[in-house]
Amino acid sequence: MMPFWCALLLAPAQASADTTISVSGVVRAQHEGVARWGLFLPAPVVIRSASLNWISIDPQASGVANYEDKFVQATGTLRRGTDSAGTATAELVNPQIKARDPEGMVRRQVQLSYTQRAVVTLAVTPKHFAHGNSAGYGNGDRPLVLFELTNQADTPLHLLFPHSEVLCVRVRLRGPGAGVDTSWAIVKPGVQQANIVMGQRYRMIFELPAGAAPLAGAYELQAGLCPAPDYGAGTKFEVTK
Repeated sequence: MMPFWCALLLAPAQASADTTISVSGVVRAQHEGVARWGLFLPAPVVIRSASLNWISIDPQASGVANYEDKFVQATGTLRRGTDSAGTATAELVNPQIKARDPEGMVRRQVQLSYTQRAVVTLAVTPKHFAHGNSAGYGNGDRPLVLFELTNQADTPLHLLFPHSEVLCVRVRLRGPGAGVDTSWAIVKPGVQQANIVMGQRYRMIFELPAGAAPLAGAYELQAGLCPAPDYGAGTKFEVTK
């Protein structure tokens, strides 16, 4: 099952000890033992020849919880080390965190009636990443799809998910006779409905499966709520050789 949750783009550079660095990723809570905050990096940072997609955040940093499941840019001191198994680790100390939009994010206004208005945003980040194999993409890239719907109407948006299928996704290789056209649904077991009031955001973030874009080329990704596909958008990304 692909990892997902319901929330730098250049070639990765080698990082040294206690280096000031700026990275972009999604703030997540790590619940292994003591809960700690960290950054999931779709485009990795390289430390001691190891590509890392996870950087812990200094436990003393304040206000981190305000950015949970949000895409951010974080600047701070990167303190590197190793764990008990000798694996490279990294921690961001004294971070300055700022919410930001991923590169190439699409914003779409949806108005189905006077009482049904919403904004849908959609992005794939990084927008360009290397071709890999069935196990993953190249260069340690772990591209994310970020979908968000914000209700702008006074009337709550009532959604029913009879089969717990929440978000329907389609990926197509652009160009005549391209031959790649993959569709799937994000399933959230036990979720049967959602009520989104005015100003509330419904956010989903998940990794793009390697099998969805198996060839190098330019792709289009479309994503929308399964029971209400009008609340959707399309964006583009590229897989390089």
